[in-house]
Amino acid sequence: MIIRKIFLLSLIFVFSFSSFSQSLKNKDHSVTNAIKKLQNDKDMANAGISFYAIDLKTGEVIAELNPDLCLKPASTMKIITTAAALEELGATYRFETKIRYDGYIDTITRTLHGNIIIEGGGDPTLGSKYFQSTKNKTFLNDWSKAIKDMGIDTINGYIIGDATKYSWEMIPPTWSWEDFGNYFGAGPCGLSIYDNMYTLYFNTSSTVGGNTTITKVEPLIQGMTFDNQVVSAAISDDQSYIFGTPYTYHRLINGKLPRDKTDYEVKGSMPDPALFAAQELFVKLINDGIIIKKEPTTYRLLKEIKLTQSKKTTLHTTYSPTLAEIIYIVNNNSMNLFAEHLLVEIGIKRGKVNDVKSSTGELEKFWLSKGMNTGGLSVNDGSGLSHYNYASAKQLVYVLQFMKQKSTNYDAFYNSLSIAGERGTLRRFCQNTAAHGKVFAKSGSIRKVRCYAGYTTSKSGREIAFAIMLNNYNCTATQSRQRLEEIVISLVLLEL
Repeated sequence: MIIRKIFLLSLIFVFSFSSFSQSLKNKDHSVTNAIKKLQNDKDMANAGISFYAIDLKTGEVIAELNPDLCLKPASTMKIITTAAALEELGATYRFETKIRYDGYIDTITRTLHGNIIIEGGGDPTLGSKYFQSTKNKTFLNDWSKAIKDMGIDTINGYIIGDATKYSWEMIPPTWSWEDFGNYFGAGPCGLSIYDNMYTLYFNTSSTVGGNTTITKVEPLIQGMTFDNQVVSAAISDDQSYIFGTPYTYHRLINGKLPRDKTDYEVKGSMPDPALFAAQELFVKLINDGIIIKKEPTTYRLLKEIKLTQSKKTTLHTTYSPTLAEIIYIVNNNSMNLFAEHLLVEIGIKRGKVNDVKSSTGELEKFWLSKGMNTGGLSVNDGSGLSHYNYASAKQLVYVLQFMKQKSTNYDAFYNSLSIAGERGTLRRFCQNTAAHGKVFAKSGSIRKVRCYAGYTTSKSGREIAFAIMLNNYNCTATQSRQRLEEIVISLVLLEL
């Protein structure tokens, strides 16, 4: 009897060991085969690859390759930022921008003996093109009405843009020089406006190498000048770059634009959003018949501590869309500026810090507190534009798994992701394939970097969280995307 029991226990042990040794990640199936193909691709000979995919219900690893290897995540960094923002601030959180005044109002002469202050609350959506509620400058009408309703016809002081909620250093210190003059390199400002962006319109020559001409700038920014060295070329996309730093008003533009175009649009980042917001309200009030004795300015320019500490009365508050709506734009449209604002808000909420550099440390601490193994994780911005960011596929999947299994904000997070073949940055990804409409994910791409992280459901019904990261490939960007499409399609086609 004892011998029989020992024999049965031995069989169970052997069976269990055999089952473990043949776990899903060790079997030949659509995903492991696709990963092997990528690994053996001659264009990946010098590349760094990190891949990790798990079954969300069982926790079983479906397939992996260098899952702990930390690589540049590009814009997949945004899922690390947006998930933390949802947890720290909540899906219904709204930013506030307040119109306030200091001094006093003489009701007889209808004169404000003081200043109108636009108190920025870190709202990245003020006047943004991305929301119906923020378009068409309606906030300026609200602000002007609030001032006139107080019986003010004359302002003896300034219109002041107050961006003091955030530090003056708008640009993350590790961003590349070629990035931050362009629209995607706009930095977070305590008082942002119009996505901190302006548009240049170019007429280009029909001749390759011919000159280009800037025909207009919208919105027109007082004092801005441009050294235009852009030439026409036989290309189909924008290959120009704008160079310039925050708070300076001269821009160098070089590179190439498609030839024979009229009013071809190139977008740049505003030098001083807070000052421009003050100028916009100044012009609006003048047009509405209010006399203003001093030119618009900011607390940064005034450098008067007494003014920033003066007693103020609130006239009007402008509220942003909800955080869930903002995060939809961050992840679906890969909006860098909004992501950087969220990063600083995390810093303010957690560590009472208001600059990008300090806030990155708070973001890392947040994920450590949630149980992530943060070894090798290096956060240097919120958007992924920095080439100094590092994360692993396993860390990205940890975020996805955490949001699915432990967060009450999962729906807002999940719905913010792009859909393969249908919308956002994935609208051309896996189009007309088995993965079309079945993958919700965030993409990421900067020079020689392509990454994807998100959710899908396999043919066998497994709910999968995955991340695939590719750095320093030896093929074109389009070819790198096609290689990674095969990996994602293999997840959808998994039959085990």
